[in-house]
Amino acid sequence: MRPLPSWVVALAGLAAGAAAISLLPASALFHAEDHAHADGALAATGERWACPMMDFIGNKPGDCPVCGMKMTKVVAGELSAEQTRRMGLETSVVTQGPALATVRAYGAADYDHRFTKLVIPRVAGRIVHRFEATFGCCEEVEAGAPVIELYSPEVIAAQGELQAAIKLNDLALVTSLRDRFARWNLGYVADDIVAGKPARDTIIVHSPFAGSVLQTDVDMINETLSVGREVMPDTPLLRLVEPDKLVLVVHVPETRANWIEIGQPVRIDSDDTGPLPQIKAVVGRVAGEINASLRAREVRIHLSGAREVLSPGSLVGARFEVALGPDLKPADPSDRSTWGEFALVPKTAVLSTGVRNVAWKITSRDKSGRARFALAPLVLGPRIEDANGNDLYVVRAGLAAGDEVVTQGAFLVDSQAQLAGTPSLLFPIGAAAPATAHNH
Repeated sequence: MRPLPSWVVALAGLAAGAAAISLLPASALFHAEDHAHADGALAATGERWACPMMDFIGNKPGDCPVCGMKMTKVVAGELSAEQTRRMGLETSVVTQGPALATVRAYGAADYDHRFTKLVIPRVAGRIVHRFEATFGCCEEVEAGAPVIELYSPEVIAAQGELQAAIKLNDLALVTSLRDRFARWNLGYVADDIVAGKPARDTIIVHSPFAGSVLQTDVDMINETLSVGREVMPDTPLLRLVEPDKLVLVVHVPETRANWIEIGQPVRIDSDDTGPLPQIKAVVGRVAGEINASLRAREVRIHLSGAREVLSPGSLVGARFEVALGPDLKPADPSDRSTWGEFALVPKTAVLSTGVRNVAWKITSRDKSGRARFALAPLVLGPRIEDANGNDLYVVRAGLAAGDEVVTQGAFLVDSQAQLAGTPSLLFPIGAAAPATAHNH
């Protein structure tokens, strides 16, 4: 006998299943609504019943309709001493005091380019020799040190003109030609001609400054100053920096950048040597714009006496000590009379949605150790870091000095309130409707 087609078998199976379901009583398929509950016999606000095994929250005692286990009562707003211990709850007291903050930033040391100088030739010529100043990274150059030797037809012609003017005793022309040599920084060549010495075939370009050759210029120097290459007037030969003048460039988050002011002292440290109190560091510049990709402002810190312990490129940490006035704007850290006084709460006590902030405070304790909690909606000021590295919030409303708040386990207390349908972080007025079962 040939087997039936698969589609016939499928249709037969569906028909058999539909017939079986139609014969079952409705009570086997649907959970009847609790009419007594629907008529208004709701549990008291703040009371819910939870299955210890399944994801089911009910509003009356009894057995779990999912697994049959006895449901337990959930009451928000209070915990016994044993529950507090098992949940690992920790509390802290809200303090009153000035908002003294530490702002931290990190960056790399660099040369202070306010003191960078450029060595250039004033005449054209072809390079016939390079001196030590043009070789290698960070070469130290003394003022007056030779840089390159040039063969310059223009200088040879000017020497001939000066010799002719001297023979003709044309003092005006001699003075004019000597001025030209001085503008070329070649006054010594004119002095030799006036002294009767023969004209030079080549001239040496000297550095009028002392400094250190920038590492980043080495490739450019080797290409531009190769022997046989012709250079034009004002071609950059060397960029010299003062090795003892360093600057630290850091980026301060935009929420803290308004606390930083020019001239403000800064404490710095490095991973290699730790704190560096011997280095004088002050804020030299605060950028007027925010870096959109970093959401931060660039701050330049001028360093004095840093070259012995830091090098350009060293990673350095900066700490700005800040005090806030009564209006939460920067105050003088050295003048206590300008400081404001605020309620301060640990950051770990604050639960936040990004829009709404709350804390759980203890309203009372009885002799058995049972604690009662209340939800405290908060209006917060800035978050600060104190001298001990603790994160604190300035509290503008919602808590007062002396209030005891939960700092560890606050989410557990809040979750209990959500289960019970009372006000919580996510539900300011509590659950709007009784909980329903989740079938598994």
